[in-house]
Amino acid sequence: QSDMQSWEEQSQGAIYTVEYACSAIKSMADSSVYFKSIDSLLKHSTALKEQLNAAQGRRYPPKSR
Repeated sequence: QSDMQSWEEQSQGAIYTVEYACSAIKSMADSSVYFKSIDSLLKHSTALKEQLNAAQGRRYPPKSR
């Protein structure tokens, strides 16, 4: 009786651990869309910053020393 109860408790603990791990993995997989969006926005903002830098370089030539 005692061994069976101990085995059941261990089994329930293992099931909980596996379910928790599966949930965490699913959450990470679901968040990939957000990371792709962030990546796209960062690339876009970098390109815009490069355009601004180029435009400023054309407007204000470097000062000679």
